Amino acid sequence: MPIDEQDELAQLRRRAYSPTADIASDPNALRRLIELEARPVLAETEPAPVEREPLIPTSEPAPDAAPAPPRFSLPHPRRSTVLLLGAAALVVATLATALTLVQRVQTDPLQTGATQIARLSADPAFDVPSTLARGVIGEVTAYEEFEGFRALTLPSYQDPGGTARCMTLWQPALLDTSGGVGFSYTGDYPVLSVCGAGVFPPTSTMLLREESPEREQTSFPAGTALQFVYDEQNDEIVVFRG
Repeated sequence: MPIDEQDELAQLRRRAYSPTADIASDPNALRRLIELEARPVLAETEPAPVEREPLIPTSEPAPDAAPAPPRFSLPHPRRSTVLLLGAAALVVATLATALTLVQRVQTDPLQTGATQIARLSADPAFDVPSTLARGVIGEVTAYEEFEGFRALTLPSYQDPGGTARCMTLWQPALLDTSGGVGFSYTGDYPVLSVCGAGVFPPTSTMLLREESPEREQTSFPAGTALQFVYDEQNDEIVVFRG
């Protein structure tokens, strides 16, 4: 290896292995280090042999020495290679974590720009008003209260024997069931069941206006948009704010 390349190799090694190493942020320098370390270094000039008295008389031929068996050893990875492998492993781990988080948060593929603010688990202790589940055959599930809202899921009216679910969203403070058979609701949004279809989950979206009765039960400012999405896999209601 020429002298100038040996000097360059020494500088690159200082950038890679010193306490102030910064070569990890310079891919070109790291590749150059690997390239130079792969080249053979010129062997130092061996000293001239010194003539010594023979241990065995020259008149008698010296016996042939048995050759030593070759030693086998595994090649040691260079430190620059270890740095590259470590950086690659870190990138893979980061991508795997990001994919897991994305799959967990993005329940609704259409909620671009929205922020997930809550996940509501099933609340078996809540007494669902009978007027909201009259005539339903199958399991009715209520979920935790959120900003005055309650949600329930029930079998789809359009597919009674299937696995599709419908979702009903309302605020108990605005619901009047004193009439016995029916009910009245004083909110902006009527109490209706929205059903999923195929891969699309039941979704309910609303805008809380200044004079919305629903907004008065919440702590949100006027103009807040909310989206409630049923996450069937985790049996949760996911709330987004936009």
